[in-house]
Amino acid sequence: MKEATFSVYITRGIVQFAAARYGVDADSLCTDVGIDATLLKMPDQQISGTLHSAVWREVIKRTGDENFALHLGEAFHLATFGIVGYVLVNCQTFAEVLEKFSRYTRLFSQGAYIHFTVADGLVLCDCDIIDDLKNYLLEQPRYAVESTFASLLIATKVLTGKPLYPHAVWFQYPRPGDTSEHERIFQTGLHFSMPTNRIIFDANCLNWSVLSANSNLLSMFEQHAQTMLDAMNREDDYTRKVVQEIVKQLKGNLPTIEAVARSLAISVRQLQRELQAEDTSYQELLDNTRKELALRHLKNPATPIHDVAFLLGFSEPSAFHRAFKRWTGQTPRAYRLSYC
Repeated sequence: MKEATFSVYITRGIVQFAAARYGVDADSLCTDVGIDATLLKMPDQQISGTLHSAVWREVIKRTGDENFALHLGEAFHLATFGIVGYVLVNCQTFAEVLEKFSRYTRLFSQGAYIHFTVADGLVLCDCDIIDDLKNYLLEQPRYAVESTFASLLIATKVLTGKPLYPHAVWFQYPRPGDTSEHERIFQTGLHFSMPTNRIIFDANCLNWSVLSANSNLLSMFEQHAQTMLDAMNREDDYTRKVVQEIVKQLKGNLPTIEAVARSLAISVRQLQRELQAEDTSYQELLDNTRKELALRHLKNPATPIHDVAFLLGFSEPSAFHRAFKRWTGQTPRAYRLSYC
């Protein structure tokens, strides 16, 4: 059975918090759980659930803090979510934040699904554990769920400037011996051994404005997030990894195969062989990714065409026009007019 994976952004956040708050030696911790410490410098990579759960267990052991996950959530920073964090800070409303959070959950966790519904004036925000994969969260959900719910409160305050006061919080796992920290953080009714993990709050909160909203930036970051999600959904492993790296590095500079191979901790020759085995090449993936991002960016009339050219690594707009016409038979302007 395929194993659920998790973003190194999350793993790195756990390790760095343990080091900063509790003085845990990060290199020693990584060595003991079997992680190459250099992996933490590649946060867009994915790590197996087996290793991720080992990190949780080791930090709890070394810190002696059973409420480590709650305290980690209180120290949450949106950068922990990588590209998803950039999407969230540019949403217009808290409702849109939750929608995007749900849509792109898979970019940082394949082990849980975040979604929300509205009923009787209340928002029911659930963290469902995925059960059709080999998934450590099925046996050890506590720390991930606690950090997720605690960080949601912090993120809401950062994004909207308003505190989120839940009506109730549900946890699937049994009640811990000491819930005083849960009570301090959530300040509401706590329910354990429930059918799902759920945080419940007033639906009026969905109308709260996001202080840093920028629709143009939202569109650009979301194009990248969607492309990364599409790549993740592909079966071909190295094709997916390379497209993710291209999207991550394609921000005004054209990523080389050497740079991508270095990020994937593989030689250029080996990467070329892996892609050949998947019936593709680096140049083909680079070209297709630029084309896909160009089509998505041009559908937003608020993004200037010369900005699209720059974002996709073209030295000048004319080079972008030539490439786009080769891809589609149309100029960027004609495509935008036909679409809009």
